[in-house]
Amino acid sequence: MIKNESHSAYSVTGWSRSHLLAVKMRQNDRTASRLVIFLTMWLGCLGVFIQPSVANEAEAPLTIGEIVIQTNSIFSDDEVENTNGTLRFLRHGMNTLHFNTRHHVVRRELLFHTGDVYDAAQLAESERILRNLGFLNSVRVTPVDTTADGRVKVLVSTREAWTLRTSFSYSLASGGDQRWKVSASEGNFLGYGVTAGAGVGADEDSSFWNLWYRQRRLFKAGFWFGLDYSQRDDGHTRRLIFNRPFYALDDPWGMEFKVWNQEYGRRFYLSNGGEAGLDASNPDRLYALMDYKEVGAEARFQWRFSTEKIGRVWRLGGGLDVVDKLFREDLTQVEMSDDRFLDLSWLNQAGQPFARETGVEVNPFLWVHTQGRRWAKARFIRQYGPVEDIATEWTVDLKVGPTGGFVGSTTGLGESRWHGELWARRWFPVGQGFLVTEIAASGDAGSKAVQGYKYDGVVGWIHKSGAEMSPWVTRVFGEYAQGGNLLGSNALVLGLDRGLRTLDFDGMAGDHLVRWNVEQGKAMPWEVAGLVRVGAAVFYSGGSAWWKDEDRGSNGTRHEAGLGIRFGPTRSANAQIARIDFSWDLNGDGSPVITAITRGFF
Repeated sequence: MIKNESHSAYSVTGWSRSHLLAVKMRQNDRTASRLVIFLTMWLGCLGVFIQPSVANEAEAPLTIGEIVIQTNSIFSDDEVENTNGTLRFLRHGMNTLHFNTRHHVVRRELLFHTGDVYDAAQLAESERILRNLGFLNSVRVTPVDTTADGRVKVLVSTREAWTLRTSFSYSLASGGDQRWKVSASEGNFLGYGVTAGAGVGADEDSSFWNLWYRQRRLFKAGFWFGLDYSQRDDGHTRRLIFNRPFYALDDPWGMEFKVWNQEYGRRFYLSNGGEAGLDASNPDRLYALMDYKEVGAEARFQWRFSTEKIGRVWRLGGGLDVVDKLFREDLTQVEMSDDRFLDLSWLNQAGQPFARETGVEVNPFLWVHTQGRRWAKARFIRQYGPVEDIATEWTVDLKVGPTGGFVGSTTGLGESRWHGELWARRWFPVGQGFLVTEIAASGDAGSKAVQGYKYDGVVGWIHKSGAEMSPWVTRVFGEYAQGGNLLGSNALVLGLDRGLRTLDFDGMAGDHLVRWNVEQGKAMPWEVAGLVRVGAAVFYSGGSAWWKDEDRGSNGTRHEAGLGIRFGPTRSANAQIARIDFSWDLNGDGSPVITAITRGFF
């Protein structure tokens, strides 16, 4: 028994040890498992904090580093050294006389600063802003290097434009009227971006002299200041402008304040089919030169309310225009353009535009503006060779508000009326060119006595083919405009400055206008003396302007054809297309007319 008990005791003892060992092993496994779970959870939790940090470091946005400003002279050293004689003297002299734009003037226009988050769109817009200054001829804003810590070095490279301009212009219309002007101006005085100028000349009605001054960023702030003064034989013009424009798309606000006083002889056009006319089928314009005085002030404000950097730009605001308008008071003996003296007192009758527009006009208005963010770079569209910025989304400007007696107006015999204005433009990329549509309209709503409207639409197509810097350029444009109850001084005028080279400056006038032009041009692959890019063109134009109560028919349409020179200065601040044309009137005797113009699409 003792043995058995001993054996039994030994057996129990052995089992107990095995059991304890197993239990201990399971406890160790649980401890290990818990340790593994704990470590896993700890590492997981640690990963929650570590992983985003690593990700953020990997995805940290680039920032603007050093900004290098390079303002290059009008002509590079190589362009000066590789020429000789008169041309070398000219280029060296232009570089010497011209003050390069100060670096701070360029820097203050940039939309980014060192330390800002890098945004390619801001670089592109800064480039457009610098191009629009008017005194820089070639602008590049480009990232050139990125450091290991994500800082982007940006190079702002500009080429100076010749901004000291002395000009002489002369135009002789087919009817004998002359215009001439001599002027001198500096568009970047001492490199500070200030413009000042003076001129003397004569138009078809009066001789004159004028002065003007413009300063951007007044007192190193965002304000813009301008002064105009002109003295004429028949009056004067004085104007003061103070504004804070939208320099960039995402600027938060903008404002404008302007006051003016002007007095001059104003052409007041009348219908050949009306009380003053003799022949309703006469295509020549009929007008009286009337004394006109105007004193006015306007204040306008806008705020951007769209999201910054996203979608279309929308601006909302308002303003107030107050204008005192006074035409010639004695209308009993008025000399007409056909040498007759007429009694035009009937113009003061209720319902006549003359009576509607004379007096004090007060116009508070709501103002809405919108534009897109897409742009295209192009050449030979509105200028002759330089890089241009073309907006490829609609730009729209709308103003509407009351302007009747209940807001203080005495115009319109104090009757209630509303006034609205609309302007819109868009360029559509089409192949190697653009299709452009532009609309301008204004009108007054109210009783029949104060109603009036005017709208003007232009559609054009510009196509380029061949080499980039010497393309063939095809231009096809058409315009239609119409008005109702128009004031005579606000008539639609067709003439040398607007449409047909073989007409006088105002060869036709009325409340309807249509014109068109087809032109084929070729830009030459060289720059004359390194200063001017030249081309040639042949064209055909047609059009007419008439009052609705005139009896013209198709006989009133004017047709002409011609050839001419197209050119634009490549080192000047003004690179608009200039046109010198020899034109033949296809309706008349066919004798050539020489004209020079620099305005408009065609």
